[in-house]
Amino acid sequence: MKRKKGVSMKAAVLTAPGKIEIQDVKKPEIKGNELLVKLKFCGICTLEQRLYSGSRKMFYPLIMGHEAAGEVVEVGKDVLSDITPGTRVALDLIIRCHACYYCRVGMSNRCLNRSLSNKVLGGFGEYIAIHYAQAFPIPDSLSYEEAAFAEPVACCIHSLKKINFTMAEDLLIIGAGPMGLLHLQVALCMGGRVFISEPDERRRKMAEKMGAFLTIDPDRENVSEVLKKHTEGRGADACIITSPAPGVLDMGIRSIGKGGRINIYTSYNNKPSIPVDANKLHHDELIISGSEGRTELDFQQAVRLLSFGKINVKPLISKLTSFSTIDSGMNSALSEDTYRVLLDLEAE
Repeated sequence: MKRKKGVSMKAAVLTAPGKIEIQDVKKPEIKGNELLVKLKFCGICTLEQRLYSGSRKMFYPLIMGHEAAGEVVEVGKDVLSDITPGTRVALDLIIRCHACYYCRVGMSNRCLNRSLSNKVLGGFGEYIAIHYAQAFPIPDSLSYEEAAFAEPVACCIHSLKKINFTMAEDLLIIGAGPMGLLHLQVALCMGGRVFISEPDERRRKMAEKMGAFLTIDPDRENVSEVLKKHTEGRGADACIITSPAPGVLDMGIRSIGKGGRINIYTSYNNKPSIPVDANKLHHDELIISGSEGRTELDFQQAVRLLSFGKINVKPLISKLTSFSTIDSGMNSALSEDTYRVLLDLEAE
C-alpha cells in the first residue's frame, strides 16, 4: 500500500490475539483543545502483553500502547497552556471527564466515563492526537526512552500513596519485575527501607543494585521470619504485591506488623478467591487495599522524579524493537528474562 504523505501514518495494529499488522492508517486530526504528538518511544506493558496473548480482550482492530513519549508538532487553537510545536512531552493516555463523581473527589483514575473513549491507548502509531492536559513537558536532559516510563512510575507513586507510605518505614515488595523495581526506587525516594521477596536470582541482584536493603528468596527462606529478624520482631510497616503468584497475599499478611498496610498492585487474568483470616485483620488492625492507574498529580510527580534523576530506568530497558520487528519484540516482552521492551517509533 502506497502511503499518502501527510494524510496517513504507520501503526502497529492488533487485529486478533497474537496477530499484529503494520498498516497505513489515517493520521489523526486535532480538535481545538488538542495536540498532535509525533511519538518517539512506547513501552510494551503487561496490558499490551495480555492483549497480544489473548488473555485479555478489547476490540479489534486496536492500536495498543499507553507508556509513550514524543514531540508536539501541532497545537490546537484553544489550547490553554504554553506548549508549542517542538515541546518534548510524556503522555498520560487516560481520558478523564473531570465531571463525574470520582474525578471531582480526586480519583480521576477511576473516572466513570473513561471507558467511553478508545484513546486510552494508541501509542503504537507514529502520531497521536490528545487533549493538551494529557501532555507533560519534559526537559532536554530526559531522554524519550526514559520519559516513556512516566506512566508506570506514576502508577507506583499512586500505589504507595494507597498505603500512606511515609519516611523511615520498612516496606516489603513482593516481586522484583519492572514494577517491583520501580516501586523500590520510588519508596527509596520517600525515605523508606525496602525488603524484596523474589525467587529469581537475577532479579534479586538487580534489586540489590538499585538499593534494596535486603532481598529474600521465598523458595528458600521464610519471608515473615526474615522480616521480623530485621524489625525487632514487628514485621514490615507495609507491603506492596506486584506479583500474581499464588499465596503472596498470605505471605504479605504474615510479614507485616500490627497496623500494617498491604496494597495489591498486581492484576489477575482470572478472578481469584483469596482466603483471609478476618480475625487477624481485626485484632492487628491491618488494612488491605488495591490500586489501579494514576491521577494527574501522580503523573506530574513521576515526570519530576524522572527529570530530577531520582529514578534510574535505564537498567530496565531490556530491548528496543521497531515496526519491522514488532512480533519479536512482543514475544521478548512476554519472556520472564525481560524487564521492559520499548517500541522505537522512528526506526524502520
